[in-house]
Amino acid sequence: MRKNIVSILLLILFPMLIACNSCAGNQKKIENNKEKSVITIDGAEYTILPNGTMVEAGIPEDMVNMIFKRIEAIENGDIAAFRSTLGEMQDGVDYYYQLGLISAYFGDFFDIDYDTFYDAVATGSEDLPKIAEKLFTGEHPLKSRNTGLSIKKLEIKSGSGLVVTLTDNKNKEIIYNFLYY
Repeated sequence: MRKNIVSILLLILFPMLIACNSCAGNQKKIENNKEKSVITIDGAEYTILPNGTMVEAGIPEDMVNMIFKRIEAIENGDIAAFRSTLGEMQDGVDYYYQLGLISAYFGDFFDIDYDTFYDAVATGSEDLPKIAEKLFTGEHPLKSRNTGLSIKKLEIKSGSGLVVTLTDNKNKEIIYNFLYY
């Protein structure tokens, strides 16, 4: 009986030890003497920022900074700061994408619920320009969400765009997909 328990424990612990050892072997310091480390997970290379955020290699630093500002704006209920993280609109796709983002994170400021917004977009109703005006230019005092959002991982996935994995103050994992950053 005791031999079986030891065997089972070894079968469980051995793969974990190998995984931990391979992760430790992949860590290294990178340029600028910033104590960042680089790890490889499933063939993808990630830089670990000093705050613990994992950033997939190839995501530019300005993009990382923009996402941090965007998440901070969501957390702080700062619609103006959120708008400042959005790129310049080039076409209708950008217009509706940005309108949808602002609606998703700040529609409640203007009493615009999900159904009302998507109904106006789908039908092209006369309410759509009014909603767009409120979302693109409306002012609202800061309103902290008190969710404790913290960015865990930034990565790019085909078909999903920039995938931001966060945790909240209840340690619940939340995933935001920004198809067009």
